Amino acid sequence: MSDSGLADGRLAAALAGWTGRPDAATTAEVYAALAGARVFAAITATAAAGSGAQLAVLTVRGSAGGRALPAFLDVEAVVRFHTGARPKALQGPEACTAARADGAVAVLLDPPSAAFVVTGAALDDLAAGRVPIAGTSLSSRRTTATLAHPRQADPVLLAALARALEPEPVRAARLLEGPDGPVVGLVAQHPLDAAALAGLAARLRPRLGGALPAAGLDVALVGPEGPGLPVPLKTRRRGLLRRDR
Repeated sequence: MSDSGLADGRLAAALAGWTGRPDAATTAEVYAALAGARVFAAITATAAAGSGAQLAVLTVRGSAGGRALPAFLDVEAVVRFHTGARPKALQGPEACTAARADGAVAVLLDPPSAAFVVTGAALDDLAAGRVPIAGTSLSSRRTTATLAHPRQADPVLLAALARALEPEPVRAARLLEGPDGPVVGLVAQHPLDAAALAGLAARLRPRLGGALPAAGLDVALVGPEGPGLPVPLKTRRRGLLRRDR
């Protein structure tokens, strides 16, 4: 099926949310969307001795001197940014990999309108197919960590998690202890890839408000059996609302 050249809807919405409120939660939504989105790099022709024109991915130099690869949401944005450039479709992780391969230190997403910058550890994570979560140590690597029963119960956090997870596609949840602090382990109603898990984590954090532990809270997908304190989720069964025990 041919590419329409239009913007990825989820990524466009995430960028709009970040533009209106640039914080850890909206940043995490952009990372999650970028992991599964198609973007466009700009390909330009440069003169090469003895071989005519040579095609290269356009990069720009930032104010600090490092180069960045612009990644555009749609074909028209490429043309507006650089007359004569040819759009090349890339998946978000591919754009991050291309930036690293070209010696760039960042991906500049949707310039000049949003100008969201992916750099540092987030760039490395996305290039490797992982999804970083802004404001936490979470990426898809978290699912390989050893998780244990928490050292002590936190009834306030358990109640807050129950409320925060109510609209999410989760069958069960348990509060666990990971190597870096508390972890909420989720048993999803359907398979969640790294991008979907990152988006869920981004929505979860602001809902917890003051119940969020000082050490932060990471998120993992876990099996239905195992250690941890059960989160008292509400579930629907036979048309009636009940609370899991």
